[in-house]
Amino acid sequence: MSTDEALPAPAPRSTGFTLFKRVLRSPITTLVLIAAGILCGIHAPAIAHALAPIAKVYLNLLTMVVLPLLVSSVIFSITSMVQDPRSVRYLARIALAVVVVSILGVALIGTLSLLMQPGQINDPQSRIGLGMFINSQGAVSTDLQLSLAVPEDVSKDAGPLGILLQLVPSNVFGALAKGETIQVLLFCLLFGLAVGQVPQKSATSLAQGLDAIYRACIILTNWFVWGLPIATFILIAEQTAQVGPEPLTLMGGFLVVMGLSTLAVMITSVVIVATRSRQGYWTTIKAFQPLLMVVITTRSTIASIPWMINLLVERMKFNQVIVELLAPLQAALLRTGAIFLYVGGVIFIAQLYGRTLTVGDLALIGVSSALLALTTTGMAGLVILSQMSILCRYLHLPFEAAFALFVAVDAVTDTLMTLASVSTVTAATAAIAPHSRDIAEPEAVSAGISPAQQAPA
Repeated sequence: MSTDEALPAPAPRSTGFTLFKRVLRSPITTLVLIAAGILCGIHAPAIAHALAPIAKVYLNLLTMVVLPLLVSSVIFSITSMVQDPRSVRYLARIALAVVVVSILGVALIGTLSLLMQPGQINDPQSRIGLGMFINSQGAVSTDLQLSLAVPEDVSKDAGPLGILLQLVPSNVFGALAKGETIQVLLFCLLFGLAVGQVPQKSATSLAQGLDAIYRACIILTNWFVWGLPIATFILIAEQTAQVGPEPLTLMGGFLVVMGLSTLAVMITSVVIVATRSRQGYWTTIKAFQPLLMVVITTRSTIASIPWMINLLVERMKFNQVIVELLAPLQAALLRTGAIFLYVGGVIFIAQLYGRTLTVGDLALIGVSSALLALTTTGMAGLVILSQMSILCRYLHLPFEAAFALFVAVDAVTDTLMTLASVSTVTAATAAIAPHSRDIAEPEAVSAGISPAQQAPA
């Protein structure tokens, strides 16, 4: 009797904890904290800078699980797929996804840029303010000047052979220590192919070890999700304090175009994931929230991979083996954010200087941007931005003066780029990977189990 009386006692705490978890993970909470961070960065920049070290520590905690999870999941997935002859079809689908995403991304940002014309500034006061800001950032263009002598290391590594040498790790442990994600990914792919040729009995212990590492990393990411709201607030406040309101005003049109393009990709991603998983839209949006908060906090596609896998496997119930393979590969190939930056940025600069773009110019921008975006994996935001000079050089557009404007709003554009890329990778993975339901139903039918018997009680 005393035991029965004690049973109801934990109920209030459980209800309170559930309510707290719902509030913390609500999309409304995320929007409120982002707005609060912007206000804090504008009106109390000293507080934003003082809180920044806390967010830096949290970022290190988030990124420390990326490489262990990447190694364990990719090797395990490649090994499993090698032993399944039907897995070859996924490689063709990845290639198709790269082509489709590139075409649609170029068309979306190009259409919005031409219709909204963010670089066409007719207000004289705005042009004066723009010129004053560019002149005040004179040191930026100086940083881009090239010396007449060709550096020795660049001359040795130029060309396709140099690019290949940068992709292949000479020491995989050194690549792990330096965080060279692409080199580690290449090693995992080759090692997984080799392990797939080992007799299954011999490879069982390795597979179990990799599975244990993967699950431990997932548990860590679930722990870290509790600190995401506070870290998001701090980082948004710091970024706003660094940027200030003036560059945002001058680049407002370009940021609106980038934001609308990113929003369209995010909505499409939610629709695809909800449709493929047969979940409600609101349920899918809530499942997306931790991933989007990680993107806003880290501004890193690679650091978001564990959260993409967690979203699709743990929450949306897609096939784990296929998702663990597709997510890292497509994160390296589907660079929607970089496409948005290059196409929208070059058109913005052309409009800023009154250059009329022909159909041939637009085609060159689209094709070159799609190809150049493939080379941006693992690059920092400013490095990605600096490559826009290649496209401007083709079109004989001045880049150094406009570069100061893009640098000033790099925190905002980098966040939008990462949101677009991560949303694209998530949607493409959900579109290609089979759902657990799609695998379970044929197996149940072959075993003579009716759909009514498959449904849980």
